[in-house]
Amino acid sequence: MLETADAGPRTALDRTTARRHIGTFQVPDHVTSMEFRLPGARLETTNVTESDGTNGVVRVTRISEGPGITDYVTHEKDFAYSAFGIHVGQDDRLTFFGEGQRIAVHLIDCREDSPQLGDEITIEMAVSPHRVLIIPKGVAHTLDGLGGVVTRDEPVWYADQNPDWEPDNDLVSFLRSSRQAPVVRTNRHELPVAAHLLLSRMSQQTNAQDQGAYAARYRVSIGGSTTYATLRPAWRAAETGADAHPWSSRNNFVLTGPESFTVVPSTDSCTSDVLEVDLDGSRAEGTDGADGGTGRFVRHEYSRRRLTWLAGSTDAQIEVVAADGEHSVIRLGDPTIGVRVPPGTWYRFTGSGRVWLRSEMELLDLQPWALDHPLGRDVTTSTLSGAVTSRPEQDGDRYLPGPALHALARMEAKAISLTR
Repeated sequence: MLETADAGPRTALDRTTARRHIGTFQVPDHVTSMEFRLPGARLETTNVTESDGTNGVVRVTRISEGPGITDYVTHEKDFAYSAFGIHVGQDDRLTFFGEGQRIAVHLIDCREDSPQLGDEITIEMAVSPHRVLIIPKGVAHTLDGLGGVVTRDEPVWYADQNPDWEPDNDLVSFLRSSRQAPVVRTNRHELPVAAHLLLSRMSQQTNAQDQGAYAARYRVSIGGSTTYATLRPAWRAAETGADAHPWSSRNNFVLTGPESFTVVPSTDSCTSDVLEVDLDGSRAEGTDGADGGTGRFVRHEYSRRRLTWLAGSTDAQIEVVAADGEHSVIRLGDPTIGVRVPPGTWYRFTGSGRVWLRSEMELLDLQPWALDHPLGRDVTTSTLSGAVTSRPEQDGDRYLPGPALHALARMEAKAISLTR
């Protein structure tokens, strides 16, 4: 049972604080860990490896330590925030991916019990997969320079009896132009990992049914009383193309802009890696990929993958070989669409430029199961001449339950953090 907090009178929602900017912090490009002048706001080093054996993949950003849930926010070229947002029951853990962009992060301490209430800082840094920015609950934040950048959030969620908290939407917003910032009470009770998984699965189901716009709550005065009003933009949801490949299907998402999306997990493990892929030009049909680039095919013997384009070149495609030997090409470049690659299927990335992809995995439940199960070590590569046919997906294929794979991914994250 949650400990009851004294909510105080309803007029407590009127509380505001003056903003005081106390400093701008420049983060050197090589720095991945750093503390800032707001309690709890900091950078931590992420878990990055230099490929996973898949041709064309130059970098893999795995989950960091924590609950292991992975949500993504994409941003169109002209994206801009007009408001600050405060999470009452969530720590944000943000990793940024893109092609060398520089961003500015603006933070205001809005926590009612903070000795630095009202203090504001600015953090300026380059986008890098090597660091995660921690924004504690109760700290207002907005960002500049996000056009073309994708953000991964690995949130930590909290619950409480709290007049400022709404379980369906804990985001409190206010305009950037405001000289005053709301004062909020934050939740105190961190949820267990099982509850994180449950909430993520609920988010999947909700966003699979209704691709609406992301709502924000603002404090308003109605009849002399202060309350929260939820505002939802009238953006139009994207639609899946009618000519989609059978292995393509719509992701679970909500709009955060006319062409920006919050993409939540598709699998029951609720976790994923980010692949940075260096494409080597066109499909080069008829070549054997001897140059070692993306001309070579790859397959995963013991896992099914779901790949989603997040950022980078829109000239990206994935070429797949079916069980009957037929080749087909699936266009990437749309974060609302995911491509399923069955186990034993030959595929390769084609196109030009550099892309960032979400890689979700479902692991075959081999019998007998053992600790030497090839988690992430099931990659086979081949030239064009060797990728003749893929094995058909079996109706009897069984996959490891999502919570078990989630636990394995968190164990792997811990192991990588101890050895980097």
